[in-house]
Amino acid sequence: MRGGGPGRFARRLLLWCAGVGLLVPTLATAIPPPPARPELVLDLHAGGDARGIEDEVRAYQAVPVSFRANAADELLVWLVDSERLLVLDVEAPSDLRWVSGAMPGPDGLRLRLMETGVYRVFVVMTGDAARLGKAARFQLRLKLIR
Repeated sequence: MRGGGPGRFARRLLLWCAGVGLLVPTLATAIPPPPARPELVLDLHAGGDARGIEDEVRAYQAVPVSFRANAADELLVWLVDSERLLVLDVEAPSDLRWVSGAMPGPDGLRLRLMETGVYRVFVVMTGDAARLGKAARFQLRLKLIR
């Protein structure tokens, strides 16, 4: 029999249907991403006290925190979450993701800022924890040094 029989035809038909988008039942069972969180704006002053928040991160939902800073300022960032499920992303004023997936140690993370403008720090869940649908409470503290 030419072509490999009915089993091969069924596999080819399945691949063709998937290629043209006819197999969409799996999309109906996908969990939609949660709504975006509103951005929290912190008023940081170089040489001032550290400012912080306590909140919760859910799977696939970043917590955005923004602040204004000058070029050559240093940013100290502390992130505490009991289960070590969270990481930080930092976005520069030029909208470039400058740091991605950072896990600050016990002494925090120290970054020298290269631009003047509004920076954004995102508290996000690691991919493995997000895929499991976890949530995590955290404390985030930021301090500017000139």
